[in-house]
Amino acid sequence: MAPTPESLEARLALVDGILEGAFFSPLHQHDWLAFCCGQPALLGLEQDEMQDLFLRAALTCQTIYPELVEGRSPLAWLWAMDDPRPVLAQVLVSLRHDRPLLFHRVLFSLPAVAQGQVNPDDFELAEDFLTQALGEGLDLRQAAAEEMETIGRRALKAAGQDPDQPDPRLAALAGQVLEEALAHDLGSDHALRLWLVAGPGLAGVDERLAPAVLVEAWRRWVGAVSGARPDLGLLERWLPLLGLGEADLALHAPVDPHGGHVIAAQCPYCAALISLRLGVKVEKLSGCPHLVYVGTGDEVHLLEVLSHFDLGSDFKALLASYYQSPSDLELYGTIVNDLYEMLAHQGRLRAIPVRSESAPQAFYNLRAYFAGPSAPGPTHH
Repeated sequence: MAPTPESLEARLALVDGILEGAFFSPLHQHDWLAFCCGQPALLGLEQDEMQDLFLRAALTCQTIYPELVEGRSPLAWLWAMDDPRPVLAQVLVSLRHDRPLLFHRVLFSLPAVAQGQVNPDDFELAEDFLTQALGEGLDLRQAAAEEMETIGRRALKAAGQDPDQPDPRLAALAGQVLEEALAHDLGSDHALRLWLVAGPGLAGVDERLAPAVLVEAWRRWVGAVSGARPDLGLLERWLPLLGLGEADLALHAPVDPHGGHVIAAQCPYCAALISLRLGVKVEKLSGCPHLVYVGTGDEVHLLEVLSHFDLGSDFKALLASYYQSPSDLELYGTIVNDLYEMLAHQGRLRAIPVRSESAPQAFYNLRAYFAGPSAPGPTHH
């Protein structure tokens, strides 16, 4: 007899509760880089942070480990690194000016730094200091694999399956479910499970197999993100940026900062074209009164943008004190992001990607920030 909807709901809830008990849950799709590099400090990255780190890491890996390149994609280069520390150290050095908050957030999250085991004054090169500070890293992939195996077997038993000989239809059904999930904004294993258990994710799946399909879909997603069950194709479909080829990656390589490249963006308030020539000094070729800053989305850069608004000296001093305290960096980032989102929601602040004819992809992480007129009416945030 087929299970009733009530019993199916109960079985799904039981299985979901088991999966939720994994030590890494919730696991976010951007966390793949932390597992790839064995660095918990890279957990919780935002989309643009993950994109920036991926591109820089792949470009650096290409130079440090050229033997990994032939016949592989840039994403595969990173997963194939035996020792990611030299790559990550160079990437972190490059973040100091472009993404200073991310740099400090990662730096102060490293145990060797937090515990005072390394001193930057003992090293001539920042790369050597950071390589030492990164330590041996952790085998996060193996830990995730062991947890996934233990939790997965328990969940399959609860779903009525023999973990050693599960129904052979599960793999194909889980694959279909994951392909359908691509159309939805499911950025974590929690969101995936919620879509499967409380949403339409398992619609059309045989009710007798639905709980087990939940387990198999979870295992494939978690395995791809953590590297415990490598599936670069699935990662690339969930995060299309990761499917970048070697030729496209080269277009994102840094250019000579003194090479005279021109970057431009159109003001969303007056439609004027602003343009800057980059060199030893930045030369303003054309502009408008609304342009306030050109930089990345890092919260330190956003504070430069926000300083053009009426923040007050005491509030700025408070934020500065948070930035100087490693334990308050998250609070600093939250306040700056909330204030930025409030002004953007009011229509008083806009960010426009810059473009460059001479180096179309090299300035992928830069935005031109424009401040518009004050918006009347109450604030909704």
